[in-house]
Amino acid sequence: MRRGRGDRTVAPERRQPGWAGLGYAAGAILALWMALAAAAALGCALYLRLLRRPQPRPAVSLPVLVAVPVRGEAGLDGFLAALAAQDYPAWRVVFAVESAEDPSFAALSRFAAAHPGLAGRVVVSGATGVRAQKVHNLLAALPALRPDDAALVTLDADTLPPPGTLTELLRPILTGQGDLSSGYRWTLPASPGAGPLLLSLAEMGVATLPRSARLNLCWGGANAIGRRALDRLDLPRLWDRAVSDDLSASRAAHRTGLVIYAPLTVRPPSPTDLGVADALRFGARQHRLMRLHSPWRWRLAGLVLALPVAGGAVALAAAAQGSRAALACLAAAWLLQRVRAALRLAIAKRVLPPSEAAKAALTLRRGRWWQPLAHVLHAAAWAGSAAGCRMDWAGRRYRLTTRGDVRTVAGLPEGSR
Repeated sequence: MRRGRGDRTVAPERRQPGWAGLGYAAGAILALWMALAAAAALGCALYLRLLRRPQPRPAVSLPVLVAVPVRGEAGLDGFLAALAAQDYPAWRVVFAVESAEDPSFAALSRFAAAHPGLAGRVVVSGATGVRAQKVHNLLAALPALRPDDAALVTLDADTLPPPGTLTELLRPILTGQGDLSSGYRWTLPASPGAGPLLLSLAEMGVATLPRSARLNLCWGGANAIGRRALDRLDLPRLWDRAVSDDLSASRAAHRTGLVIYAPLTVRPPSPTDLGVADALRFGARQHRLMRLHSPWRWRLAGLVLALPVAGGAVALAAAAQGSRAALACLAAAWLLQRVRAALRLAIAKRVLPPSEAAKAALTLRRGRWWQPLAHVLHAAAWAGSAAGCRMDWAGRRYRLTTRGDVRTVAGLPEGSR
C-alpha cells in the first residue's frame, strides 16, 4: 500500500530522562526516600551535638541494687570483668539464674565471693510457666532491694559495660531529669561472616538515633528504675505474666506519666556471632515484641524501613531505563550513607572504649557496600514480625496475648535459641 502525500510518520514518544519522566508515584517515592536519608544524617549530627552538651552531675552517689539475669556462660567472663571495673561508688549486685545447674552458677558464685564489698549474691529463681524466664529471674532478685536504694539497675550479661556505665545510667535519676534511665546496646561483630556484620550495621542505626523523653523506651540490658518509679510501677504485678521486662515497663511508665530519660553515652558493646538466619530471627522477635507492646511504633518502624527499599528498587529500575534523576538519587543516597557512617564513627569514638570504637570503625568501613543489604535484612525482619503471637526465645516457646502477656510456655529442644 502506497503512503499518501498527506500521511506522516509519527516517531515514538521518548521518555524524559529527568523527574518528569519518572511518573508521579515513582517521583514521590524517590523524593520521600531522599528526605528520609537526609533526616537520618541530620539525626546522627544532632546526636553528636547533644553528646557535647554539658550535663548536670549529682551531688551524692546514693546506693543502688544491680540485678543481672543470667543464662549460660557465653561471654560471662568478659561481662564480670567489666562489672567489677564500674566506677560508681555505691552499688550491690544480685545475679539470678534459673537453676544451680546452670553453667554460669559456679562462676557467679566465685565472683560474689571474690568481691565481698559488692555484697554479691546468687539467687535461684526456678523454672516458670507463666512469664518469660528472664523476667522470672528479675522478680527473684527484687527481694534484695532495700528501702534506701535509689534505683534498681538491670544489666544484660552478654554485654561489656564500660567503667562509667553505672555512673552515666544513674545520673539522670539522681539529678531529677528522669524517673527511669535507659541505654541501648552497640552491637559489634564477634566473629567474621555476613551475619554478625549485617546485624551490627542494622543495629547501629538504632543505637545512633536521637532520643526524646516523650518517645523513649526502656532497654533491659542497661536500665535504671528510680525509687519513684519503683513505687508507682509495682514490678511484681507489672511483670506477673510479662514476656518483656523493658517494654512492659515502658508502656506502664508512659501510661502513668513517668519520664524515661535516655543518656546518649550509655551504649554498652554487645558482641554477636549470629549467622544470617539467626540474625533474621532475632530481629523478627524484637519487632514482634514491639508490635504487641506498642503497635504505632511498630508501624512507624515499618514505614521507615520500607521506604528506602522501595526507593532503591524504583531508582534502580528507572536508572536502568536511562533516568538521570534516578541516577542522581542513587548517588545522593550513597553519599548520605557515607556521611552517616562518618558521624556514627565520631559517635562511637565518644561513647565506646577505644578498642570497641576501633571495631566499630572496621564495621563501618566494611559497611560501605554492605549497608544496603543490612537494611534489607532489617526490613525483612520487620516483615517477619507482622503476624502471629508466638515467640521462641532462650530454649522456650511462648504463646502470647495480643497485649504481649504470656499465655503458655513450652520447652524447646536443647540448643534452640
